[in-house]
Amino acid sequence: MQAHQAKYPQIVNAEELQELISRSDLLLLVVFFSPVCGPSHLIESVLADVSVKMQSQVKIVKIDSEAYSNLASHYQVHPLPTLLVFQDGKLIGKIEEEESKKLMSSANLIQRLQPFMKNHSVAD
Repeated sequence: MQAHQAKYPQIVNAEELQELISRSDLLLLVVFFSPVCGPSHLIESVLADVSVKMQSQVKIVKIDSEAYSNLASHYQVHPLPTLLVFQDGKLIGKIEEEESKKLMSSANLIQRLQPFMKNHSVAD
């Protein structure tokens, strides 16, 4: 399925990421991944499916944590994949690897994103 390849663009630097964070009208899901990380590859089809099912609510972008280690360090990304949730220019949530095992279906990821759709605070 090549359709999911272009659904969420790669981010090339911190300025572009900041621009997306500040101008996105949708919930922004930033996925830090590594090309050599198994779970990063496993979540690809989930991200593609969610990008289609929630295209009017969520924008998904990916960042190679090895190529852009400065961004991974800035956002304290350790396990991969790590998903950061931004809304109204602010980081409102973080979904890390130990939780991403529960996200290996698009239904589970959509369910995890729902609380962020309703409010702007992190629900722990």
